[in-house]
Amino acid sequence: MTLETLLSEFARGVRNFRGVNLAGSVFPLVQLSHIDLAGANLQGINWSGADLIKANLANANLRGANLIGADLSGANLTDADLQEAMLSGAILVGAYLSRANLQRAVLSGAILKGAVLHDSNLKETNVVGADLSEADLTGAIARRQDLEEAKLSGATLPNGEVVFDEGDIEEVPLPTTPPIAEPMATANETTVIEWTNEQVIQMLILQQHPLPSTYQSADLKVVDLGNHCYQLRTVTETVVAVVEGASVADERVTLFVEAPFADLVASVLQAHSFLPTQYLSDPVPAWQYEQVPILEGGEVRQGTARQLWKTWWLLLKSTATGQEPAQLQLLVGKSWQPIRDIAFSPSASGGVIIKTAAGDRHYPADASLIWLESVPSGSPTTTTPAPTPPTSLWNGVLKFENNCLTIQTAVGPVCVRGENLTVTLGGQAIALNQL
Repeated sequence: MTLETLLSEFARGVRNFRGVNLAGSVFPLVQLSHIDLAGANLQGINWSGADLIKANLANANLRGANLIGADLSGANLTDADLQEAMLSGAILVGAYLSRANLQRAVLSGAILKGAVLHDSNLKETNVVGADLSEADLTGAIARRQDLEEAKLSGATLPNGEVVFDEGDIEEVPLPTTPPIAEPMATANETTVIEWTNEQVIQMLILQQHPLPSTYQSADLKVVDLGNHCYQLRTVTETVVAVVEGASVADERVTLFVEAPFADLVASVLQAHSFLPTQYLSDPVPAWQYEQVPILEGGEVRQGTARQLWKTWWLLLKSTATGQEPAQLQLLVGKSWQPIRDIAFSPSASGGVIIKTAAGDRHYPADASLIWLESVPSGSPTTTTPAPTPPTSLWNGVLKFENNCLTIQTAVGPVCVRGENLTVTLGGQAIALNQL
């Protein structure tokens, strides 16, 4: 059977293709969820990015297959031969791989959370950066030191040991011993500790800098280093972030990602349109944040390059024939670049190639990226904003006054009262104050 025949039958609702021979077939992004390919010969296929959710691939020959970025969530790969298969960035959440032969396969960056790998062969398998958290590897052929290159939090190792990965647990500081009671402030002091942590962070990034002695919460404080440079520290003197710049427009915030309260600082920064624009690994891991204008009608998303590809792919699948998919724009530096296409790199690392208006950009599959996703409008995406419907469309049909939305119908006017009313006409939202 040819792949073209299979796809034609699949489109007609057929799902049973057990034992077919599709060796060497090439069809990236093929959509075959819930298909039954048990015992099939799929050796050397290139189905990168395929949708194989809950597919039955038991006893299938997948030697040397290219399944980079494929979605095999819940798939049955029991007794499958996956020797030297390329599964970089693949999604195998909850997949069944009991007795599967994964010898010398590449699982770098793959997600196998909750997967079952009883008695599987993982000898010489590349699991660098793979997520094996909560996976069951009881009886698997694998060395502990090789598995430690993957995320193993909650996983059951071949010897039955359950891993408790302290590196995945957010450190919760133990209650500190209260110091000897001292006066918190005297009548002529300006120390104020009523600020919340959020207020301290917000006033810092918005260039509201009172004296350091008046500028702290119970956990955080600001230190003025001079020359428009400030440090956000814990009260125990751990540096959390550094802010540089004479104004918000040219301000740069360096946030140390492993510092206490880093998540809180990041959430406050993003609430004020500060986005991470550069990652620094030396001397310690940190992100540089800058204020980036958010285009109207767009929502900011942050995730890995693999997740961005998944978003792009789902948009392509959900877009009607003949229409352009909803626009995605990649943050490059401080500018948004429209994405024209995303493809998987043929390399073993499973990276992606993002084609933008400014050229191609290559990223590892687990690279952290920021993109802008257009809010669905129900109409094909264009490069210019959708025109506002003329007043004549609703003149005499809709009216809003005295907290009542009046709609003229064939049987007479209908009055609608309520809070937070919204009006949409022809797919276009209309402000009540325009009626």
